[in-house]
Amino acid sequence: MSAIKTSDIIFFITKGLMTIILVILLSLAIPMGVFPAGAADGIEGPRSCKQCGMDRSVFERSRMLIVYVDGTTVGACSLHCAAAELRQNKGRQVKSLMAADYITKELIDAKTAFWVIGGRIQGVMTSLPKWAFAKEENAKKFVKENGGEATTFADAMKLAEEEISGEAETANPHTHAGHDMGPGAQMLFNPAMGDQIYHTHPSGMWMFDVKYMHTNMSGLRDGTTNVSLNQVIPMNGTRYGYMMAPTGMTMDMYMLMGMYGITDRLTAMVMGTYLVNEMSMVMNMGMGNFSQPPMRTSGIGDTELRGIYKINEYLVGSLGLSLPTGSTHQEFETMGMTFRAPYDMQLGSGTFDLKPALTYNALSNDAKWNWGAQAAFTYHMGRNEDGYTLGNSLNVTGWLQRAVGPATTWIRLAYNDTGHIRGQDQEIQKLLDPMMGAPTPDADPSNYGGQRLNGFIGVSYLKGPFSIGVEGGIPLYQDLNGLQVKTKWFVTAAVQIML
Repeated sequence: MSAIKTSDIIFFITKGLMTIILVILLSLAIPMGVFPAGAADGIEGPRSCKQCGMDRSVFERSRMLIVYVDGTTVGACSLHCAAAELRQNKGRQVKSLMAADYITKELIDAKTAFWVIGGRIQGVMTSLPKWAFAKEENAKKFVKENGGEATTFADAMKLAEEEISGEAETANPHTHAGHDMGPGAQMLFNPAMGDQIYHTHPSGMWMFDVKYMHTNMSGLRDGTTNVSLNQVIPMNGTRYGYMMAPTGMTMDMYMLMGMYGITDRLTAMVMGTYLVNEMSMVMNMGMGNFSQPPMRTSGIGDTELRGIYKINEYLVGSLGLSLPTGSTHQEFETMGMTFRAPYDMQLGSGTFDLKPALTYNALSNDAKWNWGAQAAFTYHMGRNEDGYTLGNSLNVTGWLQRAVGPATTWIRLAYNDTGHIRGQDQEIQKLLDPMMGAPTPDADPSNYGGQRLNGFIGVSYLKGPFSIGVEGGIPLYQDLNGLQVKTKWFVTAAVQIML
């Protein structure tokens, strides 16, 4: 019986934790999808803000309730929308005006509340946040921790009225179209770099994201065991018996993504990629090992379209469709002959792929901490024109992020499980012909996929509408399906702009 490796113990413990994250996500999706945040706690009706139509339970800390003398009740998501409602109904007498206490989320008398204007917490329907507090000490504590200015209801209402009438413009370098873009928003829009963490944007907001991702791979591995080159080649007298084998590989991906807030709950996304793959090879034809010129492929990858929907304050569901715009017919030359490049050197899947995802994302009350998790699945529909389908994959990631002024830093774990390739490309199969080809392990469709657990650390910096960041990572565990080049490290750099 073989000894249990320390890396195996770490993997199974961490895989268990990632499984727990996935179960929590799925369990949250059912009750939270039916009852938006706060609804289960008895958030009063009406559910929708009369002015903007947004779900008031999603904005339970800023919501307001107006009761007219005639008994009519009107709900608003914020002081801004409440001011707009009162402006439109100047002739109606108000019986009561209630606002949510920022701390308890319970309704209190808006006129006797202690109000805070400004600060780092993202506002609702305004570039200048306005929050109500039942207790003065809570308002002062908020100002101390998050900035802003303590004031009265009269001053807060006056500013809201000026905003909706256009008489005053609030200067804030982190805002656009009335939406605060401070550190809280930065973390919700950017909790990681190496994976797409799906989120929504306010109505009318654009976000563009340019990313560069580099993956470095070196050495061979089968399952959880490292394999030496001498065990792979030459064809006769070795365990695996290949003529040619990869010794290392680099993958560079350039991504351009655009997002647009169609409504405050629905965002559309499109993403295109450009790939550059390079693989170093060694060949043995019975006369010793000889390095081959690097195999290189490059070009446009697959294109993704995605709809992202905000279920409630914490959960986001999304569905992507990957379009087969990447080539599956890349070629290379060896021994004076031209072959179709192995599967891992191709630029796309060749199939339409469905990509559902469920994301949980939360901020602490002081907007200094962000934590969350995401489960995403890629399903390749049918076989491509070359006769094969890439293995479906599950990716689960979880993160913890901390804001330090305009900068944020985070740690992240990501678990990926990808299946074998189903079917085979007859042109790639020609490489496995011992007489007319150049047998290499990555031409075998069974040598693909596996389970990986990766660890990451990252940092980003916000300046006005721009955010720049970098994330680096290493594999903590790799259990590969068959003989493959193992991953050594990755790095991602990105620039975002929000308009």
